[in-house]
Amino acid sequence: MNEDPTPDQLLAAGFSGLCCCLIAVAGLIGVVIWMMRSKDAPATPGRQPPPPGAPFAPAAEFHLSVIALAFDGFFRTQVEQLISAPSAVGDPVGARVELVQRTARALLGLSAQWRVFGYGEKDLNDLTAAQQSYASALTDFRTRSGLPGDGGSLSVLTLIICTRGRRMGVERLDARQQINELLNDRVRLEASALLGAEVVWAPGSGGLSEATLRQRFPEMHTIAL
Repeated sequence: MNEDPTPDQLLAAGFSGLCCCLIAVAGLIGVVIWMMRSKDAPATPGRQPPPPGAPFAPAAEFHLSVIALAFDGFFRTQVEQLISAPSAVGDPVGARVELVQRTARALLGLSAQWRVFGYGEKDLNDLTAAQQSYASALTDFRTRSGLPGDGGSLSVLTLIICTRGRRMGVERLDARQQINELLNDRVRLEASALLGAEVVWAPGSGGLSEATLRQRFPEMHTIAL
């Protein structure tokens, strides 16, 4: 037969139950505090996920482009004056940007006189390679452009640009609309993107016949009307 618990036994049992409840509450409070601290703690360096759309391994990219346009040599003096007009730009990079923009605008203004067009480009991910490619392109076109004229009626203006980031190119060398878009892209060139720019005229004086032009610049093509 079971005996009823004495008052002392009831008191002891109640005290034991109270301790268990206090321990459980204390544990719950501890978990809540840990969660709050974990939420407020900064992320571990190097473990933050990249923002949406960000590349996994961003790399420096450089771009070399060569634009060559042959047009009626009667308008050469006009283009030269537009390109070499006095400028208020003081820094060398700004002056180069202005050279590119003026050249592009001058050629856009002569779209009705365009005859033959050439374009080449090269993507480069190394600064040294970009500098070397730019220097090689300058040497090549200066050499070919420095040869004398043959009494023809065409002048060739070549614009050589090296930039950070890829520039707009063309898919067809005979499409006027694409040439327009290409030159308008160069008008929008910013100083932060430019590494180097140069304009080269061919010939140094006088003009070229189309036969001689094609011999010296075989990469150029007749522009569709």
